[in-house]
Amino acid sequence: MDGLGFKKDRYVFASAPSMMVLGDGNESNKSKQISLFLNELNTYNVLLKDLVNFPLRENDRNVSLNVAYYIISDEEILQKVIEKKDLPIGKLSKLTRLKPEYLEKLRDYILAYYIVLNNPYYKSLQDSLRIKLKEDNNVINISNKNEKIHKGLAVKLVGRAVYILTSKGEFFKIKTSDKVSVGEIAEGKEKRFFRNYRIHISILLFVLILIGSGIIIQYRTTQSTIVIETSSNIKIHINKFNKVIYMYSPTEKGKELINSIDVENKDVDEAISKTFEYAVKNQMIDLSKKTLMTISGQPLKYGTLIKTNKVISENKVPIIINNSGNQQNLPKDQSEDETKK
Repeated sequence: MDGLGFKKDRYVFASAPSMMVLGDGNESNKSKQISLFLNELNTYNVLLKDLVNFPLRENDRNVSLNVAYYIISDEEILQKVIEKKDLPIGKLSKLTRLKPEYLEKLRDYILAYYIVLNNPYYKSLQDSLRIKLKEDNNVINISNKNEKIHKGLAVKLVGRAVYILTSKGEFFKIKTSDKVSVGEIAEGKEKRFFRNYRIHISILLFVLILIGSGIIIQYRTTQSTIVIETSSNIKIHINKFNKVIYMYSPTEKGKELINSIDVENKDVDEAISKTFEYAVKNQMIDLSKKTLMTISGQPLKYGTLIKTNKVISENKVPIIINNSGNQQNLPKDQSEDETKK
């Protein structure tokens, strides 16, 4: 019956004190073993940096270890792995009763452990791992979560950083002040990655999203509405930043005006001045009578409509401004006074 030969907790990584006794004392031989191991990892499309950046919890590492042993013990599965350089997820799922999604999650670690354990040449790597039967009463499999110093076999050097494989099957990138060679035991603090700060970054992003959402809501909220009574009424919605968020006209001619001046997200003064420019040019304003501009909601501050004032003065547009219930005149255009002088 499928699954009878597999036990996900037969073997465990023991969290015993690190007393690593590695194969022989030939550092050159150890270095060659590790170099071949890293090359073999690549043939299975397993990257050392992924093993470091996407670590597994202790329980998941133990399951990965048992799946690796199971692959080695099953000749049919072993041949499939060797031929395809990958896990036959469907077949393994059926035999181990582990979900395919879970096996995909463990994939890189399963293959890494399988590569180490299946090749007798990798004795240094095998000796660095502390693997015991779970039934062994001497096994301690409770990890020290407060441990900040990590110790393991150096498998790769990158500048002052060292990639290590610990006795518990963990892959770390550590910082060490000691001079270390590949194949030697290295210890140090973990080199911090983005994942180490993901909670802090997530909180920061959440706060920024809230702030951004608040700003967007404020930006899209109408604070003032301006209606300019040309031959086609033009309605302009303004936010608290004095920016145009929406313009509307019920007539086709008014819609042509809006499309032509294209002032959405522009300053209110620019929007109104361009509206009057277009309206005058296209005979949408009767210069023989006063044009009414009504502002409802938050009144516009005096002196806001500098460009509008200039356009109205230059085109001699008679105008009445109802600024939220208060009749208001535009300031006299200074350029007009200078011309008279």
